[in-house]
Amino acid sequence: MLRRTTSWGLSLGVSSTILVTTVFATAGVEGLTLIVRAAEKTLSQEEAIKQAQKWVTIPEDYKLRGARITDPDEEYNVTGRTYWNISWEKGKVGRINVTIDAVSGALSRYSNRLEDDQLGSTKNEFTEEQAIKVARKFLEKVTTEEERGRLSKPNEYADQNGYYFRNQGQVVNFTRMVGEIPFLGNGIQIIVDQNGDVISFNREWYDGKLPEATKVIEIAEAEKKWEEKASPSLMYKDMAGMTNRYQQAPGSYELVYEFQDEDPQLVDATTGEVINLFGKVASEKKIKPLGNMISSETSEKRLITKEEAQKIAEQYVKRLPGNYRFDGSSGGGSSSGPGGISERHWSFDFSPQNGGGKKSDQVEVDINDRGELVGYQVNPNGRFEETPKKMVITWEQAEESATKLVNTLLSDQLGEIYLIEEEPSKETLQSYADNGEPYEIQFGMLINGTPVEDETFRVEVNPETGMAESLNQRSRSEVKLLSKPNNKQIERQSAKEVIKKQQKLQLAYLQPVPEWIPIKPSEPILVYRYVGDNGVVKADTGEWYSFVEAQKKQSPSDIDEHPQQAVLDFAVRKGWMTVADGQLGPEKEVTRGEMAMMMAQMADEGEFRYLRPYFDSDEERLIHNFADVPSSHPSYAAIQRNVEYKLIPKTGNNFEPDRLITRAEVADMVARLLGYGDLLEKPELFKSLYQDVQSKHVPAVTLISANGLLKGKSATNFDPDATVTRAQAAELLKLIYDQQQERN
Repeated sequence: MLRRTTSWGLSLGVSSTILVTTVFATAGVEGLTLIVRAAEKTLSQEEAIKQAQKWVTIPEDYKLRGARITDPDEEYNVTGRTYWNISWEKGKVGRINVTIDAVSGALSRYSNRLEDDQLGSTKNEFTEEQAIKVARKFLEKVTTEEERGRLSKPNEYADQNGYYFRNQGQVVNFTRMVGEIPFLGNGIQIIVDQNGDVISFNREWYDGKLPEATKVIEIAEAEKKWEEKASPSLMYKDMAGMTNRYQQAPGSYELVYEFQDEDPQLVDATTGEVINLFGKVASEKKIKPLGNMISSETSEKRLITKEEAQKIAEQYVKRLPGNYRFDGSSGGGSSSGPGGISERHWSFDFSPQNGGGKKSDQVEVDINDRGELVGYQVNPNGRFEETPKKMVITWEQAEESATKLVNTLLSDQLGEIYLIEEEPSKETLQSYADNGEPYEIQFGMLINGTPVEDETFRVEVNPETGMAESLNQRSRSEVKLLSKPNNKQIERQSAKEVIKKQQKLQLAYLQPVPEWIPIKPSEPILVYRYVGDNGVVKADTGEWYSFVEAQKKQSPSDIDEHPQQAVLDFAVRKGWMTVADGQLGPEKEVTRGEMAMMMAQMADEGEFRYLRPYFDSDEERLIHNFADVPSSHPSYAAIQRNVEYKLIPKTGNNFEPDRLITRAEVADMVARLLGYGDLLEKPELFKSLYQDVQSKHVPAVTLISANGLLKGKSATNFDPDATVTRAQAAELLKLIYDQQQERN
């Protein structure tokens, strides 16, 4: 399960030093001043800049943005080293960051980021072999022969998380070798983009002493131990979200077996004990729901008003001990989930009738527009107070207090909630106290008795009083299940056999994942672990699902040599279009639902911020539901956003999402995207340029033709009923984007 204590970077095996702040300050750069707190015998700012320019090429049109030195004792610098962080910028379109060791001058990190519209497009995919040649050449420039002698062959050991970076280009990993033993997670990672340029370099290297591999158990014994006690978790996992960073729909969850950080999965090569990624002896988790009640939900939820939300909040308050009076609303807010579906929530304040009016006794209840409880807070006005707290109660007592609050407020859904029992280390608990923070007790969500990955919420408990002071959970409206438990579901042991076939048991060094950031890294240990292709086992079929192979299919293989290859490639990079099984289908005709998905993604661009909806009343914001667009439809979320952004009018019972869209209908959506929505209702103001356009389409066709976006097929005919291919749609979207860039 995802924990608050594990940072994204470290959970991926990314260097903890990447998390060092990137706020730079430098003398000689306008508006900035130099900040220096480094130890003696470090490079000066001028020396550091020259050293950085030695390692990487800085184009002449890039301007120095900043230079900042990072001390070993700074909060997020867990390496114990001093670094110079230097950056250059090219207006708003590009940025180069270089981090070098302030003592040795060695290159530690480098990244070269261009905005998508500045990126080129190659005729053919840049291959892994070509990327390796480029990476080797760069490695020879920035490292010594002695350093390279301690690295593996390129990509000899599969990067367990490399698929996260494949959207950026070809990833080439050189794993650190200690004799014949790999130190997985240590070494050098280089990313080469589609044009053959190195755009990222990251050196991860532990400097401390490593245990010697002189007294380790035999591999046969380790395999036996693993067979006996290793236990991957059964869970619902968002598969699309793992490989597609431009996900356009709600999460698509499948039932899989996968090792989580806390699962027993490694064999300590010295003791023979089966441990987790924290380096702790672990056992199979027992998931037990807090109760039996399951919330009754319909597939189509009606959005509610603020007045209705208040009544629901009052019902929740009645579950608390004592009597409370309503004190009014303290505001609210809105957010959107991974599918882009907008969600609004309101905050309602209550005071105990016998509490003497003390602010510390007030409670705040947050209800969203789906009628769900998404927040509860005691003493909301004091939530940001950070004063040191004494740890009077134990972690177990905090869990009891948190569970009691959950049982009280969420009594009608206890059958789908479980306590995540993970007691933090003493260092973590001390960090809570030092920072004046409450205990955070995590709860997970279940569907059919099975955990849903990342669907967790937390309860904060005051370590001095033992009171559960807040509960925060998110809406579950965007969870879409692709598979459910059935009689064909494979057993855990069968899943382990699949893992064994896909990966190889390997003696390796492991640096345990830290529970809390920032803390100093743990000392490495020797373990036996299964290494190889990263993926999961599908529980319904027993098939291996490779993340790397799945992500490769996100790159289109059918646009090479296409006349619109450049704009098609650009549309994919921007997320306006998605690729299915390696195919983009440039000549495929676009449906109304697919066009809605493209427009929803385009509307997220900063150039169209004026489309962000603002409503004068709750009734105005209610989504117009179409009878032929159920929540299970792939374009459901996009159509909702189009209605909310007024790209689709709130008219008619049906949207016909699977019907091919016409040129006239595209013109209407584009005109609304450009802010001409009000003019479309006034056809009398326009004179048609084309003789074949109906009066209702005249305003839209006239406006976008005037903008040079979708011209007629001839001087007199627009061909309004003709369809549009994906290549034509990509070309249109690129034109719109370029025009908006110029206007801004």
